[in-house]
Amino acid sequence: MKQPAVLLLFLILAISEAYAQPFVSISSGLPGIGRGAVAFADFDNDSDLDLILSGQDNSYSPFAAVYRNDAGQFVAVESGIAPLENCAMAVADFDLDGLQDVVITGADFDGSKTLLYRNTGNLQFVLVPAGFYNAGAGGDLAWADYNNDGYPDLVISGNWQTHLYANNGNGTFSPVEAGLMGMNTPALAWGDSDNDGDPDLLMSGDAGSVGEVYIYLNQDGGFSRLEAEIEGAVGGDARWGDADNDGNLDILITGKDATLTPVSYVYRNNGDHTFSFANAGLVGTALGPADWIDYDNDGDLDIMIAGQNAGCGNAATRLYENNGAGSFYEFPAGLAYAERAASAWGDFDNDGDYDLVLTGISTGHTTRFYRNDLIAGSFQPNTPPSVPGNLYTYVSGDYAVISWARSTDTQSPQNSITYNVMMGTSAGNIDVISPLSDPVSGHRHMTASGNAGQNDFMVFRNLLPGTYFFRVQAIDQAYEGSEFSDEGSFAVLSTHTSGQPLQAPELVLQHDKIMVNRLPESGGEAYLIGSDGRIIETRHFAGDQIEMSVNGLKPGFYVIRLITGGKHWSRKFVK
Repeated sequence: MKQPAVLLLFLILAISEAYAQPFVSISSGLPGIGRGAVAFADFDNDSDLDLILSGQDNSYSPFAAVYRNDAGQFVAVESGIAPLENCAMAVADFDLDGLQDVVITGADFDGSKTLLYRNTGNLQFVLVPAGFYNAGAGGDLAWADYNNDGYPDLVISGNWQTHLYANNGNGTFSPVEAGLMGMNTPALAWGDSDNDGDPDLLMSGDAGSVGEVYIYLNQDGGFSRLEAEIEGAVGGDARWGDADNDGNLDILITGKDATLTPVSYVYRNNGDHTFSFANAGLVGTALGPADWIDYDNDGDLDIMIAGQNAGCGNAATRLYENNGAGSFYEFPAGLAYAERAASAWGDFDNDGDYDLVLTGISTGHTTRFYRNDLIAGSFQPNTPPSVPGNLYTYVSGDYAVISWARSTDTQSPQNSITYNVMMGTSAGNIDVISPLSDPVSGHRHMTASGNAGQNDFMVFRNLLPGTYFFRVQAIDQAYEGSEFSDEGSFAVLSTHTSGQPLQAPELVLQHDKIMVNRLPESGGEAYLIGSDGRIIETRHFAGDQIEMSVNGLKPGFYVIRLITGGKHWSRKFVK
């Protein structure tokens, strides 16, 4: 008679462990904030994540504060950052000094503002007169190096306008006529959706009638809109993430549809500039964040969505676990509900799993801090991926490609690993690319993918003459970084071709060959270059057309580059 009772006890214990709450609400002393933004970042480079909050406080006034992480306790500091509400925030090292800077767009009692702050060290920030568009309440912004010159550029959208600003590398920015759709209540995200070495732009929001989604493919710094059949939404979020670990970035969309009903969608990237609806089974959610995060350290991206649900007064924060087979199921995480919400994930206590800060409006303005205690049970801390090796470089004029061998990881599949590059004009320097990681330990200063995305190469354009030094680290799905690789280097000897493009050659891909038409009769050199930067074939041309065979090349991304008469032309294509 004792045996059934023992079996029942083991069953109860197993179920209890399986559904034990991994997230423990802890008292942080942080003020309640709604209609705002929150971010983890190691602003003082001391190897633990600090916190920045901005939004509306319980007295319905604009608020902003930076909190220093002191052994897991957050202490407010006088940072110099002005309060804004109904705001969005983005963090990047825009001046490549090794310290993370902040840009915020929103409103205060004087009206709409977009404020750029330079981190001067010791958690002190100085306002930079950048002249950015004031997107106002409900706007969004995002950093990315869209033109491959090493400096983070900025896109800002809101109030029916979208503006792109190129970072000039001297603390100033220049507006770029990119032809991007103006939106209201937008959500923006950069990601290399076609794995060609430059970031593409995902936009979701109100484009004038109903919710729309736009994907702008980046072609050497110019943008073309991809005709993708993706349902749009307003008042939500849009995020890139590789949900199925196939090396292609998928899309998570939340917000309200044309009937003002909250929706939540996942679309899979098919790898050929098309996307397929994935029946992910997510509850429709608006007025809050949508996050990809590997909360359980199993090597695939899970989903958290927070905000308003269908029905009067309904709101929730839900966590969906990725089962590794292309579908999701809701995990009973016990997270508080909030709308007009914002979230930030980061390993604030350096214990190997990611914790959560959630702000928003529930019974009042609230800020909830959840410590992830998964490793206290059967789960294990995440381990970093292996260090990238086999560095390789290709240089032609002011154009360069660096590449490396892919890393491996105990938890994350190889295709899901992203890569992070640091580069400077002297050994160990980062005055060309800031990695947002500690150069010695590889410890990440923020919770994000690497600046090279899932590519095993990085492209540079318009480089000045000189010698460049670089190292690479691998970053897994839980955003933990390896140590950096050994240092590689390359030299740019001449930039005589810079700024002198050829006029309108035509590239045609037909089955097993590629043709370039309308070439200058003066002749020149043509290069077929692989995604790793290696030259596959070199051909001299003297007529108005050239053909190269692509028979036998494996599917992927390639570059055709022409140099003739002191001018150049490059075009990417996918076989």
